[in-house]
Formats: sequence, C-alpha cells, structure tokens
Amino acid sequence: MGAFHPLKIALSAAILVLGFGAVYLSTLIFERQEMLAKVSRYNVAWSAGQGVNEFLRLRQRVSELAAGEGSKQEAQLRFEIVKNRLELFRSGEFQPFVLEADDRQRTVESLSNFLHRAAMLIEQVENPATARAILSEMVPLEGDLIGLAAEANNYGGQQVARDQQELLQLHWTFSALAWGLVLCTFVLIVLLERRHRLLIQAQQRLHALNATLVQTSGELEKANSAAHAANDELITQNRLFDTALHNMSQGLCMFGEDRRLIVSNRRLAAMYGLSPESLRPGSTLEDIIRLTVQTGICSRDNAETIHSEQLSLIARKKRGTLLQELSDGRVISILHQPMNDEGWVATYDDITERHHAEAQMVHMARHDALTDLPNRILLRDRMVSELARCQRHQRSAAVFCLDLDHFKNVNDTLGHSMGDRLLREVAARIATLVRREDTVARLGGDEFVILQADVTQPADVDQLAQRILEVLSEPYQLDGHQVIIGVSVGVAVTSGIPDDPDTLLKNADLALYRAKGDGRGTYRFFQPEMDARLQRRRTIELDLRAADFDQEFDVVFQPIVNIHTLQVTTLEALLRWPGCRHGPVETEEIIAIAEDTGLIVNLGEWVLERACRAAANLPGELNFAVNLSPTQFMRGDVVEMVSRVLAATGFPANRLELEVTETLLLEDGQRSSGALRDLRALGVRISLDDFGTGYSSLGYLRKYTVDKIKIDRSFVEQISTNQDHMAIVHAIVSLAHALGMKTTAEGIETEDQLEIVRATGCDEVQGYLFSPPKSLAAITDSLGSRRSKAAAA
Repeated sequence: MGAFHPLKIALSAAILVLGFGAVYLSTLIFERQEMLAKVSRYNVAWSAGQGVNEFLRLRQRVSELAAGEGSKQEAQLRFEIVKNRLELFRSGEFQPFVLEADDRQRTVESLSNFLHRAAMLIEQVENPATARAILSEMVPLEGDLIGLAAEANNYGGQQVARDQQELLQLHWTFSALAWGLVLCTFVLIVLLERRHRLLIQAQQRLHALNATLVQTSGELEKANSAAHAANDELITQNRLFDTALHNMSQGLCMFGEDRRLIVSNRRLAAMYGLSPESLRPGSTLEDIIRLTVQTGICSRDNAETIHSEQLSLIARKKRGTLLQELSDGRVISILHQPMNDEGWVATYDDITERHHAEAQMVHMARHDALTDLPNRILLRDRMVSELARCQRHQRSAAVFCLDLDHFKNVNDTLGHSMGDRLLREVAARIATLVRREDTVARLGGDEFVILQADVTQPADVDQLAQRILEVLSEPYQLDGHQVIIGVSVGVAVTSGIPDDPDTLLKNADLALYRAKGDGRGTYRFFQPEMDARLQRRRTIELDLRAADFDQEFDVVFQPIVNIHTLQVTTLEALLRWPGCRHGPVETEEIIAIAEDTGLIVNLGEWVLERACRAAANLPGELNFAVNLSPTQFMRGDVVEMVSRVLAATGFPANRLELEVTETLLLEDGQRSSGALRDLRALGVRISLDDFGTGYSSLGYLRKYTVDKIKIDRSFVEQISTNQDHMAIVHAIVSLAHALGMKTTAEGIETEDQLEIVRATGCDEVQGYLFSPPKSLAAITDSLGSRRSKAAAA
C-alpha cells in the first residue's frame, strides 16, 4: 500500500498534465473551427459572388422592362436584394477585405452611389425610358463588381489554406497527447480495481447498517408516491374534463339547485355571439337570455318563448327538446336534462343544415318537382283538413280535376322540355285564378287539381270553372312558338254528409271523363249516375277484351248518295255489337273504349277486312268507306295493315275510301302526314270525317291532301232553321271545291234538309232519309229493287 500511493500520485499528475494539454489543444482546434465557420458563414468570395449575381439579376429585370416586358414588382424586389448585399459588403469579414485596397473601396462606394441614385428612379422603372437610364448607370459598375468578386475568391481561398495547415499540425499534437492519456488511464484503472475490492468489503459491512434505513425510507416513499399519484390523477381528470368541455361540438351549461350557472363551455358563448367572460358562474338563466337579446342574436319574442318553455320543463322536472331559430337563420336544438339535485344540464346543438335538409326533403316529398305545386300527398292532407272544417262549420268545398287537351301534341312536336315549360305556364295561370285559402296541385302528366275552400254560393264554383276554361285556353308564347291548348274540367262539390278525399277526387275524375266525352273544352259537374256509367264502362271493357270478334260483332252499311242522281255511290261500313252480354252498346261507346284500351288496332283491322271481304263480289261501280281511328295510326303500321287486308281480300284499292278525323291531323301531324301520303299512293281515297267539329284550321286542308270532306251532322240538323249553319255548310262546300275536293253532308233526314244542302252545291248526302245502316244483303236487295223500278220506268 505504501508503494502504491506515490505511483498513484505520479500517474494522476501525468493524467492531469496530459488532460490539460488535450484541453488546450481542443481549445485551439475549436478556435480554428470557429474561424473556419466564420469563413464559411461570412465567406468573402460567396458574399461577393452573390452580390454580383443579384446585380446581374437586377440588370436583367430592368432590361426586360426597358423592352416593354417584365414585372415592376420583380425589378423592385431585385433592387432591394442588391441594397441588402451592399450592407454585407460593409460589415463582417467582408469589411477588412474591402479596406485592404483602395480600388475595392471605390467599387463599393460606386455601388452605393448607384443605388442611391437608382432609388429615386426605381418607382418609375416600368417606364422604358427610366429603365434605360438605370441600365446606363449599371453598365460601368458590372466590370468593377466582377473584379471585386474575383479578388474576394482569391482572398477567401488563402485564408482557408492557412487555417487548414494549422489544423493539421494541431491534429498530430493532439493525437500524441491523447495516446499518452489513454496509457496513463489504463494503468490508473488497474490500480483502481485493486482499491475497489477493498472498498467492496467495507461496503458489505455498511450494507447491513443501511438495510433498516432503506426499509423505512421505502415505506415513506410509497406513502408519498400514493399521495402524488392521487393528486396527479385529480389534476389529469380536471384537465380532461376541461378539454372535453371546451372542445365539444355542442354548447353546454349546467345550473345548480339555486338555478344559477355552475359551468358552461366556450362553444355555447360562440353560438350566441357572447364572450366567454360574460357567462360567469353564478349567473341566472334570465341573465343569459337577456344577453342574447342584447346582442341581437335572438328576438325578444323568441327568447321569451324559449324561456317560458324551459321554465315549464324545469318546473315539471321533465326532459325535453326545444328548437330555437336565431336572427341569423341558424336553428339551435336545446336538449334540457334535469338532474337529481333540482338542477339541470342543457346542451345546444346547431342543426341548421340538417333542419334545412329535412325541411327540403319534406317539401320535395309533398310537392311536384316540375311546378312546385302540392302533389297528391299534400293535396290529400289539405282535403282532409278542409273537409273536416266543412263538416264542423257546415260549409262546402269543391274539387276541380283539370286535364289539358292536345298537350301530347306539344310534347310530340316541340319536345318534352317545351312541354315542361307549358306545364309551368299553366300552373302559373291557375295560381292567378284561386284564393290564398285554395289549393292547386299537380297529380302528374297534364292533370291538375284545384281544391276550392269555403264555398258559400254555387255560382262561385261555376264562375271558377268558366274562368279556368277561358284563361287556360288563351294562347301561350314559348320561345317564339304560339301554343294553343284546351282544358277539360270535372267538378265535384261536397254533399253535406261526411265526405272523404278519395271519393271526392274520384267523383271529380268521373265528371272530367264525362267532360272529355262530351267533346272536351268544357266542364261537367259530378252526377251520381256517372258512377253507374263508369261501372258499366268497365264491364263493357272487360267484355270487349274477352270478345270473339267473328262471333259477337257485325258490320252494317249505310249508303252515300249522289245528290244529283240520287244513285248510291258508296257504302260506309259501321260496327255493331249484337252479341254483347250486357245489352246493346252504342257504336260511339264501343269505339271510345276500344281507343282508350288500344283494342281499336285489332278491332279496326277486323272491320276493314270484314268490309272488304264482303264487298269484293259486289258490282264494280260501288265504293266502300271504312273509318280509321287516330289510335290505329299511333299504335300500329296502318299502311302495312291496309296493304295486307287488300291483298288478302282481293278488294281493289281504288274502291276503298278511308275516313279519318281532324283529331288525327292535330295530335300526330308528322306521322299521319306520311301515312296518309302512303295510303293515297296505294290508290286508296281519303275522307276527312266530321269536319267542322274539331280544332283544326283551314291550313290543315292545304297541308294534308284529302279527297273528300264529310260535313258533320250537327250543321245539317238545324240547317233549315239556322242561317248560320247554312252559311257554314255553303262555305265548307265552296272551300272544298276550290281545293278540288268532294263533299258529303251527313245526317240528312228530311226533304227540306236535302234541298237546302243541294242548293249549297254539295256533291253527296248520307242519312236516314235514304236508308238506315243495314246488312250488306239488305242493301244489295234494296239496290236491286231500285234498279228494277228504274228499268221498268
């Protein structure tokens, strides 16, 4: 142990010497590194080069502006950067470099003078003349600055080389000292290891003495740790609660049993435009409501209503949800939740978007998308309310079912977009006819319904129906097109006994069906017998669908007579249904049902084939006329059907006359025009039946070439007593002859009618005066008898 102590001292001294030497060398190296860092940070060459580059960029921007291009802002930015570089030339490591030579000082001073002068011109640099003036001062400086950058580059390189050499020398010196330090440290470690063993033995003796102290200290630490953990947990819980409270998407406030505010969050204050400080604990609900009124976010009435509802919930200790609409249009949902201690919690949720979306969805579900009128759902709700009100106050209400006439023609000729515009125009016109308490609805297609509320006089219903016909029949102007349509109206009025909406709508629809059947463009009131008529129609429709045409139907013929010779020229084929299981059915009713159901296509072909087959063997001078329905043109290939029947029966096309109505020309003009042209190409003649009863203008006669016009019986019935009818017949005959067409007057029943029609110049007549419709056999017998009498005479 005695020899160990001097050796330890010597080694310690050596280590100290070597350590101090290493520290000294480290300090020198650090200083050199600092110098190199300064060289790197304030590198003279780099600063000079950057200054030259920025000067050249400034020159480039000014040159662009001198040429009428470039950006003034970009040039001003470059000018400010060059000014900044000048400050670097006058500070830091660059300043000693400049002061070493007079020419460097002159260059920096020249740059400063240029920048001072250019500062007065740079605001007008977008002026090409100003830009050129700046350029003229920059040219002499360019060479001086490039030279300055070259000298700075050499200067920096020399400094770096000297410092690197000194660092290399220091490196070798430091390495030698470090190796000496390592060796001494190794020897000292060995000695310390031996000393360590001795210390371990002493430590073991002390360990037993320390055990009791450690145990006691451990117990104290556990108790202290538990206390700290409990405190930390409380702090954490408070922090989490505060974070959750103030980061909720909902506003929240809690009131105690004394009805004073305990806590609220920032979201609640933001919702109502209040400062968080204004919602102080201890405030009353009334204080907060007063603040919302003062800020203008709530109206006084609105705030008082919400306050009253909340007080009701508080008094009843009930949970409830309130909706509050703020002045800025936002909708707030307030959820009131009572607590066990007589206090309560309220959450405030901004449901503006959801509320508006729900309102929009409800609106869309109850309104027509095209016209924004109430749809069937909303109409029914209003009818239920109105009918209940009528029952309570012993009042009446009326339902109008409207169906637009010839609307399909608008869609087919002008397109569905134009049809949609027309429907919106119709809806707008209807809206001008009704009162605020009435309801206008669209049920789809071209069908509208009006609920007329609080009807006090039957005349009010008549007046509204007439106004509907007048206003909706006026021409519409759609993108330069004048569109004319009509409307048919069915009306049902409450009966005084409890009515239900479905029955009232059904009755109005039955009346509408009757109005359309009576020629359209009119209105009809529901009558109880209409329901029976509808049931009969449904029965006939079922029978018609199940009918065997050959067994149940028959074709009869009515002569058409030359008005001058009284000779039969044509036989018109007419349909009869003697086999109907539910009694006789008028031909017009059969045709109407067949057209509505589409059965007219097959039934019409059967009539044509039956007539042609029966007439094929009759004398060649007799022609035969068969009616065609517009539905046959729309749903089938009429030309192909007629060609097929003529080929199958062998009946000559030049003896066949096909009768069409004005409705065909109106509803399907383009298709019917081509079909009529193709039929005439087959050799078939075309007659325009019931002329004068439709809506077609005289222009249709020029557009569609027909061979004959048949004057409707309605003009002939009163021709002997009504001068207007006689004038109309005379005008039609004159027009037809002018266009090269023949005329036939229908419904001749008296000699007076015959003579008057003959005086108009009409070519042919038809009616019961000559013969009712008969079977072909009866007609041929009658013709044979007439020929025999003529021969005998």
